[in-house]
Amino acid sequence: MTEFEITPRGGVEEVGRSCYQVQTGDRDYLVDCGLKQSHTAEFPTFRGLEPGQIDAVFVTHAHIDHIGGLPVAEQRGLFADDASIIMTRPTNALATILLHDSLQIHKQEADELGRPQEFTSDDVKRVLDRVTSVGYDRDHHLNVTYEFGDAAHLLGSSWLALEFDERRVVFSGDLGGRSAHLDDIDDPPEADELLLESTYGDTMQHRSFSDARTEVYEQAKQAQASGIPVLIPTFAVGRAQEILQLFREREDDLRSAVDGEPSIVYDGMITDSMPVYEVFCQDEFMGDSIINYRINSNDAEPFTPECAWTPETMDERERLLDGDNAPIIVAPSGMLTGGWSPYYLRDLARHYDEARVLFIGYQAEGTPGREILDAPGDDANVQITALPAAEDYDPETDDFGFQEQKIRIPTAWVREIGGMSGHAAANDLLEFAREADPLGISLVHGPPGAATHLREHLADNTDAERVQTGQHLATIEVGQSDVITPDVERLLERQTRLEEELDALREEIEKVANRQRAREKKN
Repeated sequence: MTEFEITPRGGVEEVGRSCYQVQTGDRDYLVDCGLKQSHTAEFPTFRGLEPGQIDAVFVTHAHIDHIGGLPVAEQRGLFADDASIIMTRPTNALATILLHDSLQIHKQEADELGRPQEFTSDDVKRVLDRVTSVGYDRDHHLNVTYEFGDAAHLLGSSWLALEFDERRVVFSGDLGGRSAHLDDIDDPPEADELLLESTYGDTMQHRSFSDARTEVYEQAKQAQASGIPVLIPTFAVGRAQEILQLFREREDDLRSAVDGEPSIVYDGMITDSMPVYEVFCQDEFMGDSIINYRINSNDAEPFTPECAWTPETMDERERLLDGDNAPIIVAPSGMLTGGWSPYYLRDLARHYDEARVLFIGYQAEGTPGREILDAPGDDANVQITALPAAEDYDPETDDFGFQEQKIRIPTAWVREIGGMSGHAAANDLLEFAREADPLGISLVHGPPGAATHLREHLADNTDAERVQTGQHLATIEVGQSDVITPDVERLLERQTRLEEELDALREEIEKVANRQRAREKKN
C-alpha cells in the first residue's frame, strides 16, 4: 500500500496555526497554514521540510489562524515553483484582505520586538498569485482527488476530503452551522480518517443561536437607551457581519427605544470585508434567507443598518468616545489583540464611568480578552496595543505609531454572551463524525481540556476504532476500509445505466431514421 500520512505542524492541543502536512506517495501537500494570535504570533513548525517540497496547499477558510502562515512558508521557499493554493472563491476574496492586514500587524510586532520580519509584501503577493479558486466541487489535482463541502463557519468555509490510493481522509476545518446568513453544514463522505476540530468539545450543546442574538441586541439596546456606550469586539470577517445583520433586522425597534437616531459604528477591516459579503450575497455560498431578503427588498447592502456608519479620520474617531456620546461600536479584533477594538476600549476607560463591553466569541489564552474575563477583582488591568490618543501624541518625536498601553477596565462593564460562536459544539461535532463514519478520528484545533472531553464523547458514541488527540509532529497513518469501494460501485452502476440509456437512444434514433427513409421512398 502506498504511503498516505498526515503530520500536524500546528493546530493540535491549541486554537491557532492550523497546519497539516499530507504525504501521498511522492507528493506533499499542506492543509491550511495559519498563525496563532497571542502576545507574539506563532507560526507552524516547518522543521524538516525541504525547499520546494510542498506541491500544493488546500485551504479550508480565510480566518488568519488557517492562512496566516502561508507567506512565511513562501518566504522560506517551501512551495514548488508551480504549487497551487486551492480555496473557494469567497475564501480567496477574504484571504486577500486578511493577509494584507496580517502583514501590517506583523510589521508592527517585528518593529516592537526588534526582530526581522518573517515575511514581506512580496511574499503575500506571491501567495495570492498561486491561488486557484473553486466552488463546493469535487476535482482532481496531481495525484489526489479533492472535494470541498460547506462547513457553514464563515463565508466560503469548507470541509475537505482528500482521496488517494483507495483511501479517504476528511479534514473538518472549522465547523459552524450557527449563522443567520449561511447554509447548514454539508454532510461529509465516509472516510478512513477524520481530522476533527474540537474548539468547543467540552460544550455539549450551545444555547440557542436565536436566543444569543436576542441577548446581544437587548444588551446593546438597553445601554443605548440609557446613554451608555457599547463596544463589541469581534472578528472583522464573519462575526461582524452577523452583528450588523442583527441590528439591521431590528433597526426600527432600536429607533423606538432611543431618543433620536441610534448610532452604530463599524470600523477597520470590517469596512474592507463588507463588499465581499455583498458581492457573494447572490451565490451558492450564502443561505437562502439572506438571498431572498436581498431580492425582495432590493437592498444591495443587506448587512448594513441605515443608521450605521464608519469613521474616516482620526478626528472622527476621537469624537466618538469623548465622554458625551454613547454609540454602539463594532470593531476588530474579537480578542483585543489588534485592530480598532483596543483603541476604543482605551477611550472608554479614559472618558466614561459606565460602559458595556460585549464579548461574543472565544477568547484565547494569552490575549487581553481572556485576561479581562479571568480578572478576579473589580478591575482588570491589561496591556493593549493601540494608536495613542490625541492628548498623548508627541509632535516633537512624531511618535504616532501603535504603542503598548496599560489600561484599567471595570469588570462590571463586561458581558460574556455565549451562543454566538461560529464553532459547532460537541453534539454537532458528533453528528459530523457519525456521517463520516471513520476508522480513526484525530482531534485538532482545540484546547487540551476540550479535546479530552470530546475524545471520550466520540469514543462512547461512534464506531471509530481509534479516537485520539492529535500530537504535534506525530504522524497519523491513514488506514483503509471499504469507503471508496461503494463509490466505485456506484460509478460503475451509473456507467451501466448511462450505457443502457445511450443504447435506447440509439435505437430510437434508428427508428426515426428508418421512418424518414420510408417516407422518402414513397415520395
